Amino acid sequence: MPSATMQNRPDLAPKLSDHPQFAKLKQILIDGFVRTGFDRVTRVPLEYVVQDMLSDARIDEQIGEMRRYMDLEGKKILEVGSGCGALVTRGRVAYGLDISGIEPSVNEFTATLDVGRRLLSHFNLPPNALQDAFGEAIPFPDEHFDFVYSSNVLEHVQSPQKVISESLRVLKPGGLLLFVVPNYGSWWEGHYGILWLPHMPAWMAKLYVRMFGRDPDYIDTLNLLSKGRIEKLLRPFKEEIEVLDWGSSVFEHRLRSLDFSGWAALRTAKKIAGLVHKLQLVKPAIVMSRVFHWETPLVLAVRKK
Repeated sequence: MPSATMQNRPDLAPKLSDHPQFAKLKQILIDGFVRTGFDRVTRVPLEYVVQDMLSDARIDEQIGEMRRYMDLEGKKILEVGSGCGALVTRGRVAYGLDISGIEPSVNEFTATLDVGRRLLSHFNLPPNALQDAFGEAIPFPDEHFDFVYSSNVLEHVQSPQKVISESLRVLKPGGLLLFVVPNYGSWWEGHYGILWLPHMPAWMAKLYVRMFGRDPDYIDTLNLLSKGRIEKLLRPFKEEIEVLDWGSSVFEHRLRSLDFSGWAALRTAKKIAGLVHKLQLVKPAIVMSRVFHWETPLVLAVRKK
């Protein structure tokens, strides 16, 4: 457990890059992406992708976003889809958070779980802080967590509704679920890093990305979720939840101010937002986004009753 000084000054805490085999960790992730063909999806060099995945600054931003919705001190937190375990590791080492995560050891996730376990081991964190599991079968008892968090995961799972159901099951009454999800009803697709046509069906999306020279088969691995589709997923739980936010205010602030980091493909998104400013289209874009729910990503905040 970090000292009180470290909890107040995360910049003084050990960093993920302090791992003596940090370069090897990055290569494990790169090899995993190549093995599963992600290099045929993104045009962002994989070196940049994994550097961002293991960035302390990016994790600090995530924790800051989580704190907008709940004071995390003394809370039990679960991350669904922990990737390489960066949030779990830094959350514990630099912030003293009681945070655990789950990540499955299949396909492209084999490399991420491997790196996560190596990070936990190096920083002397309990191995069970990161468990090999799917979001559809969370290995924790009912009403165990105060906060369940997930970022850019729901679009990849086998059953989004089952993941939501399981996340609510392990959440305490009064607890918060915060899911960050790409909006396929918007004009941006972050995996490919390209402009998108809102609400494209999968067959059209495959033709569309092929025009950019990208692998269309990756579309088959995605749930093309939008605000409307997520609302339908939430209907069975309407008596036990209160939806607090969809992230529209965050989207509007970022578009107005350009105050967001250019992690991975967001470098391109930021350039596009800059062009909207130059063309003096910010106000019309925000009005249209409110009408057609173009905000992206969706930041779904739900309180369990």
